[in-house]
Amino acid sequence: MTAIFLKEIRSYFKSLFGWLYLAAFTFFASLYFIGNNIQYGSPYISETLSMMVIVLIFILPLLTMRIIAEEKKQKTDQFLITAPIPLYKVILGKFFALSAIMLLSTFIVGLGAGVMAIYGSIPVWETVFSLLGFFLFGCECIAIGMFLSSVTEHQFIAAIFTYAVYIFTLLVPGFCSFILGSDKMFSKVINVFDIYAPFNGIMTGVVDLNDLLYIFSVIAIFLILTYKVFARNSVQISAMGRNRFFFSNLLWIVIIAAIIGANFGCKYIPTKYTEFDVTKNGYYKITDDTKELLKSLDEDVTIYVISTKAGVDETVKHYLDSYDSESKHIKIEFKPPVEFPTFYTQYTDTSLDYSSLILTMGDESRVIPYNDMFEYTYNASYGSYAVSGYDVEGQITAAINSMIYGDNKVKVYCLTGHGEAEIPAYITDKMKKGNYIFEDLYLYGEDVPEDCNILIINGPQSDLSKEEVAALAKYSKAGGNLIMMASMDMQQCYNYDGFIETFDVDLTDGTVIENDYRYLVSIGNGVDPAAILVEPDYASPYITGSNKKNFIYFSRGITYDWDNIPADTSISDIFLSSDIAYDKNMSEGVDYSSDENSTNGPFRLGVLVRKYSAESGKDSNTVIIGSPAFLYEDFDLIVSRGNSDLVIEMLKSMVDNSVVTTIPVKHLTYDYITVSQGMILFYIVICMIAIPLSMLIAGIVIMIVRRLK
Repeated sequence: MTAIFLKEIRSYFKSLFGWLYLAAFTFFASLYFIGNNIQYGSPYISETLSMMVIVLIFILPLLTMRIIAEEKKQKTDQFLITAPIPLYKVILGKFFALSAIMLLSTFIVGLGAGVMAIYGSIPVWETVFSLLGFFLFGCECIAIGMFLSSVTEHQFIAAIFTYAVYIFTLLVPGFCSFILGSDKMFSKVINVFDIYAPFNGIMTGVVDLNDLLYIFSVIAIFLILTYKVFARNSVQISAMGRNRFFFSNLLWIVIIAAIIGANFGCKYIPTKYTEFDVTKNGYYKITDDTKELLKSLDEDVTIYVISTKAGVDETVKHYLDSYDSESKHIKIEFKPPVEFPTFYTQYTDTSLDYSSLILTMGDESRVIPYNDMFEYTYNASYGSYAVSGYDVEGQITAAINSMIYGDNKVKVYCLTGHGEAEIPAYITDKMKKGNYIFEDLYLYGEDVPEDCNILIINGPQSDLSKEEVAALAKYSKAGGNLIMMASMDMQQCYNYDGFIETFDVDLTDGTVIENDYRYLVSIGNGVDPAAILVEPDYASPYITGSNKKNFIYFSRGITYDWDNIPADTSISDIFLSSDIAYDKNMSEGVDYSSDENSTNGPFRLGVLVRKYSAESGKDSNTVIIGSPAFLYEDFDLIVSRGNSDLVIEMLKSMVDNSVVTTIPVKHLTYDYITVSQGMILFYIVICMIAIPLSMLIAGIVIMIVRRLK
């Protein structure tokens, strides 16, 4: 087998074929790589590999068309058939030789991944499995090409047959599913021949053992068929005597049947044993919070999918499979609109798009429109919206959670009427998934509603009345939870400041000015010392788990006397200023220099106060943040919504977590590859021109030298 392997390798690189293949492959791989990864900046090599599939199916027949057809034309196949080596070693030797060339092709693309690693961070495991998937897809194509080369002695006809089969497997299965419907039996049969789908599955970052088994099965089946055709007149088969019929006709049928049976059998293994998410951010893994919720299920939940089983969105399908395999109480049913056009009307008056979901549990039901399962961001460059995050798990888990606890919802009121900023939709949308209800509250002499679980006061710009403060004090003493952003010092909200100071803390009269450059951030036209970049204190009661920082702007300092905190009260610091910060009263204008009225830091910029309420018999939680701009959208985005994420943690910690399961959106963010224009030009010249041209010239020189001999 080694002799056959080396002979084939030499034959390709002693002729023009091998060099022409490598030159064409390198040129197109460089073209897509520079466009997608170097110039655009994507760290995913899979984007280049997906585009290279079309190139691969058009240039691989240059290699496979001659692998056996030429042996027949030159009559050298008779030598191989009568040679004293097993015929299967001949077939494997030829296959491994072509696979080695495919491996070299994959290595060329892999060098591109190494180049990207110089300029930024790449998702390592996704890159490794993308390259592996590309190599295995090439090996599939090689096995098919070898079989078609074995049925004729004309290289040109072998190439035409190979192109026809490649195009059929690439286009016809999808076309049939689109025209006839993916649930039709004919479409299902045709989809068996879709060799591209398993490769595409690996490209998404989900390694499915069924996909790998399918790829290896295709390779094995076509190598067996190649052996069957090639060994038709072999003396080795003739010498088997009475066993000839079994080995020449039945054995290969039995083996192929066993391979096909194994593929069908593996479809019934739960996906949690066959699918592995290798994405950098775990896009398709359900979280531990969801698994805990599913373990608590004691009643069946049916998830109706408005689609056929084969037509459901791939991302939604991955999550549905995870839910189905994680709990025996989860049932998945598909309701194609063509067959069940009015099914959704039992649950909603709004028509639903394909892949939308309807969840039922007993008499409870929840509807999840398809678009709600994805986060979209507007791309000004293209003038359109693009998917920027997956919220499939968040929506499904929230729906199950809300059906379990029914009307047991968390009521959050947001005080209004004093110029308070609106709570960002990022927070309200995320928390609504977890059974939170947000509602504006106008006090005007009324008490805080009894159903209020948490009250947010988002930095009033005008003072509260004494009656409103009295209502807030009554609510707090009864064990109510508060999140309060202080007002700016120049707004002189004396009643509101006085209410905050009833929690055994004091607010500075001025704004905290940071004097340590490590805490400063540039906004607008330069560095503003009132704009402070902080991260939660090491002992903070709130940790987002995302290592995000927080942005504090025009914050009042918070102080308290540690030695004189009442016995029924505990105070925890959330974040601090530096030791060299100071406060400055800004009511007389924007002047950041310290004066005789300034006091030196460090200052608390956010605290949590827990007080035991004798009236309710429980602790009340009060968060005080010195900045009224803590939840301003523009400032929040500076720290990638670190401020919002922290407030979400505060909300979740203030209520019984048994009724709240909130899964955040899984953002499709990554670090871009940044390459200078000069280096881009360098890679264009080297990768797209110099290297392919050198390969082509090498092939021409070798061909000319051989002919001169």
